[in-house]
Amino acid sequence: MHVSRWTTSVVCASLIGAMLSGCRSREEAFRATRVPVIRFDSALNAADSVRVPLAEARLLLGVAADSGFALKAPHDTMTMADILAWARAEQARKAQVDAAALAAARARQDSLRKLLEPLLAVTVVKKSYLPRNPDSEQYEDYISLGFAYQNKGEKAIRAFQGDATFLDTFGDSIYSAHLKVDLPLTPGQTRREPARIVRVNPFRLAHQRLRDTPLDKMKLVWQTSDVVFADGSRLSISAP
Repeated sequence: MHVSRWTTSVVCASLIGAMLSGCRSREEAFRATRVPVIRFDSALNAADSVRVPLAEARLLLGVAADSGFALKAPHDTMTMADILAWARAEQARKAQVDAAALAAARARQDSLRKLLEPLLAVTVVKKSYLPRNPDSEQYEDYISLGFAYQNKGEKAIRAFQGDATFLDTFGDSIYSAHLKVDLPLTPGQTRREPARIVRVNPFRLAHQRLRDTPLDKMKLVWQTSDVVFADGSRLSISAP
């Protein structure tokens, strides 16, 4: 029997429509299903063949993984639609809490930075390049950096740490390093420490620029992150 192309198209469209209608019916039935919240994960596993949008599937899986859901849920039994609405509200609430916590942490750090900034002055007083010298059993290239530290505060300092960043004439970063300094400083005192040695990696651009840029062409920017005072008190950005 001859079947026209138009007839075939109509039949295919009808089948696809029926399938979509069936999927929607199963999805709607799934959303309307009322389950005890204490057995939510079991009910979810039993409905693993139901197709729902990916975002909703992630929400439901997150609820199932939450061991405290049964205690936090507003009712002993809820429909899947209710659980989805609750999960969205919880997600929004957590996002607000996280944003508030992040804002508070940033405000705390900004406040501490304002207290730490005027306490110390850090300068580089000497920079030299030490090329390898096998005759002296030195088999790698080194850069020697001599720092000076001044206590500009009113309390004696026992130790401190922070970040040193070298900038070029245009303000671009050449090299940066985190320094821990165990060097007591009384108020107003300036002290130098033995030179710090940087082992040169010839494939690292920052080391090349640090080696080749004259000291008078560099600017050091220092940010204190932690100060331990002689009386045992402490100011720290990272401490809780």
